[in-house]
Amino acid sequence: MTFKLLKILFFFIIFQFQNLVYAKDKIAYIDIDKLLNQSIAGKLITKKIENKYKSDLETFKKTETELAKEEKDILSQKNILSSEEYNKRVLEFKKKLKEFRDKKNNSINKINEIKSKSTTILIKNINPLIEDYAKQNLIDIILPKDSILIARSDLEITDIILKLLNEKIKEIKID
Repeated sequence: MTFKLLKILFFFIIFQFQNLVYAKDKIAYIDIDKLLNQSIAGKLITKKIENKYKSDLETFKKTETELAKEEKDILSQKNILSSEEYNKRVLEFKKKLKEFRDKKNNSINKINEIKSKSTTILIKNINPLIEDYAKQNLIDIILPKDSILIARSDLEITDIILKLLNEKIKEIKID
């Protein structure tokens, strides 16, 4: 009976020791959002998207002003025009308004698509840098910062990867 107890105790100790050996994996974490927003390429992407958005917004504001003026003109002529002519102008105005809204929505969708594509391209360029850094520094696991509750700050490699990213990738081409 004691022999069985010793055997069980022996295996228990060995399994505990084995877990300690596996606990020596080197782990790090990285802030992907910081890489996307603070890298040179990420800043250029953001700037280009903002410029496109501002340009489109300016055009849309001008068109909105013109449409508002046209609507006011149509309403002011309601009593002057025949009902047939008035209805014709209202239908034409509604058609213009629908085209404007469609154009505005398409522009917003295109900007979102460009942002999504450029972010994906940038992430695809970041991944090999992270993999190389992990191999060179014998890091077994790299976790995203937003999935970590508490960790030592010396395990964060974001600034190192950011420096490598800025050295390797200066710009990402976007449409």
